[in-house]
Amino acid sequence: MAQSILITGASSEIGRSIALELASGGASIALHCNQNLQAITELQPLLTARGCASHVMRYDLTRPDQAKSMLDEVIGLFGHLDVLLNVVGPFQYRDITEMTPDEWQEAIALNLHTCFNVTHHAQPYLCDSRGHIVNFAFAGVENIKAWPLSAAYCAAKAGVAVLTKTWAAALAPKGVRVNAICPGLVEEGTEAERKRMAEQIPLGRPVRPQEIAATVKWLVAASPASMTGSLLAVSGAWEY
Repeated sequence: MAQSILITGASSEIGRSIALELASGGASIALHCNQNLQAITELQPLLTARGCASHVMRYDLTRPDQAKSMLDEVIGLFGHLDVLLNVVGPFQYRDITEMTPDEWQEAIALNLHTCFNVTHHAQPYLCDSRGHIVNFAFAGVENIKAWPLSAAYCAAKAGVAVLTKTWAAALAPKGVRVNAICPGLVEEGTEAERKRMAEQIPLGRPVRPQEIAATVKWLVAASPASMTGSLLAVSGAWEY
């Protein structure tokens, strides 16, 4: 039976790279987005060329009812779910002294509530398949420090780290593994911007999205069965 994979936030550069990395295994992949539908529609032919069946969905995962509808659609199409990748979660710069309550609520909803909503509705299917959940935080998430320009994002991702460890403990008896990838600065922007990033990173360059995708593939396909509740930094020794 072909593996069934759900990628939320598949229109992001990391989401697209993960889809392409996992497509070579003959999996069926459900690609979620909320706004950038064109990006994942353009991704589909590339997946087809690699022998991968894919399906595009558009939902607002900050709403629990839409998260449920998405899972219903995935199961209706594929019949089962083996891997859930909670990639959705945009980075946002907001000075905490100037941030409005609405901006705070939006950042927490996009980065934390989406992860909970999707996982809550995916749990029964992942228990049936003894599947795997992969969440996304950031390198250094486990270290509590001041983040004045990104407090909401960092607070939400710290919540994701806690959820990851908690779900790992709760679902381990049912054979479900839960881990989190913690990326560092990811390669993007102009050459000058990448150079500025590189100056902060001990490795001397930003992380490539393909490296994050390769880590995800190893995690879900080849990592030890006892690896659950882990926060895996892919960061070139940099921490936020």
